[in-house]
Amino acid sequence: MRLVVKILGVLIALGAMAFAVVWFVPSVQDWLIKTATTRGIAKANHLPFMEDDALHILLCGTGSPMPDLTRASACVAVIAGGQVVVIDSGPGSWEKIAATGVPPAKIDTVLLTHLHSDHIGDLGELANQTWMGGRKVPLEVYGPPKPDAAAWRTTGTGQPFGAFGTEDVTAGFAAAYNADAAFRILHQGPDIVSPEGGRLIGHDIAKPGPDEAVTVYDRGGLTIEAFLVNHDPVEPAYGYRVSYGGRVAVISGDTVKVPNMVRFSKGADVLIHEGLNHNLDEILATALEQNGRADQAKIARKIMDYHTAPTDAAAIAGEAGVKLLVFTHMVPPLRNALMRRMFLRGVKAQRGKGDTILGRDGLLITLPKGSDAIKTQPLL
Repeated sequence: MRLVVKILGVLIALGAMAFAVVWFVPSVQDWLIKTATTRGIAKANHLPFMEDDALHILLCGTGSPMPDLTRASACVAVIAGGQVVVIDSGPGSWEKIAATGVPPAKIDTVLLTHLHSDHIGDLGELANQTWMGGRKVPLEVYGPPKPDAAAWRTTGTGQPFGAFGTEDVTAGFAAAYNADAAFRILHQGPDIVSPEGGRLIGHDIAKPGPDEAVTVYDRGGLTIEAFLVNHDPVEPAYGYRVSYGGRVAVISGDTVKVPNMVRFSKGADVLIHEGLNHNLDEILATALEQNGRADQAKIARKIMDYHTAPTDAAAIAGEAGVKLLVFTHMVPPLRNALMRRMFLRGVKAQRGKGDTILGRDGLLITLPKGSDAIKTQPLL
């Protein structure tokens, strides 16, 4: 017993000495941080998912417009053959992308499902940070055109709301960051931060037919098609079908249950689908009402009109024969294990064959070529 006590005493003393050396000796501190930083950057330069030949889906924002400290707003990154395409760029999503180590310079294309703020709010930061991170070409942004004039509203001075599509919205972000871009070029020099890389170019995706898809990205074997979903009165709104190496993933965007979600999810390995639980949302609305926040309660109830219940998303996945259903854009925020369980109530009965999981920020879904395997890995 005495020997054990002596050994523990020696270990404690050695630990205290090591701590003291690290905490009080600047040269040791410098060496430790220098070594860790060098190794971290070296690791980021050789991320397996950037170098292999699989289709990867990275969830970089699984939250909604409702405040949620654990989740960024809508964002999915598609990674294949060294290419990175970001679908939606909701508030907080750039930091999640950066934290996973995705090389900023690789991101030169963004696709938008629609123009709600929780899907575009971080577009300026994504553009700026990928440019500062080494992108030398303009950031190309593709998304819906402006709504029909019937959807426009005006201010008291006659200024229209609703008159902008993706081209105009992208130009607005470019204008907002114009002064910042000029300062950075002056400070760093055009050889370091390319003026061409500082550009944002928006493209309106022409509205496809009701049951058609239009190719919006086709490079290096990676193909992404846009199709119509129903987020009325947000119109048009798009979902995306992603194909690479014989593997397929579908991203719903925001929508109610529509035939197109089944049509374009047929044969998909993974379906990334939004979900709003009506029961939980009604509980939230009632609590708001009881606490004198009637307007917010009305908003909470109104959003049920244009989102998909988890059981309906499960039915879509089951009918389409999707192997893995992943929920994102979850409403309301799922703050504990009980709420997560309630969110999935009834899903299993509608799902049929196939797996279902709740998405989380930083989740990497890997679909290797020439295989039926689906691998998931949390990066954050």
